[in-house]
Amino acid sequence: MKFIKGDGVIIYLSRQYIKNNDLKDREAAEKLIHSINKKYNIELYGYYDTKIYIDKNYGIIIEIKKEELEYMDYFNAGLEMNIEIIEDSFLYKVEDIFSIKGLDKFVVRKYDDSIYLEIQNISDINLGIILENAEIIYGKQANFIMNKSRIINSEVIT
Repeated sequence: MKFIKGDGVIIYLSRQYIKNNDLKDREAAEKLIHSINKKYNIELYGYYDTKIYIDKNYGIIIEIKKEELEYMDYFNAGLEMNIEIIEDSFLYKVEDIFSIKGLDKFVVRKYDDSIYLEIQNISDINLGIILENAEIIYGKQANFIMNKSRIINSEVIT
């Protein structure tokens, strides 16, 4: 699990962390967010727009952004959420393509001057190596890159 706190909160949860939860169910997703809020003392209260991006290979990414409804904060010290669940395919932006072994197990994409990897079969991949050497791209940005990028044959790279 990884947290990024800024204008909102972004929570990265790998498949191993959520293996017993069906997060396509809004109630299960809400319970998970409430338990993370309580366990890690994130201090979420008020009304939030929440997007849950689900990738079959990685797991999920939860984006939580506070809605500026001050009257809700005044009347409610609890946590209320509008949850949107999005089935997604994550890309992995790689700075050093040569740090990744087994490129033939990925769809390799090039957009501008950047290289992105798309996992086809997670059982053939050491996801830890990928996460150490790449940035996860998801949501609208990943869809844009998938539509605008060129697929590169992995033999050309090695």
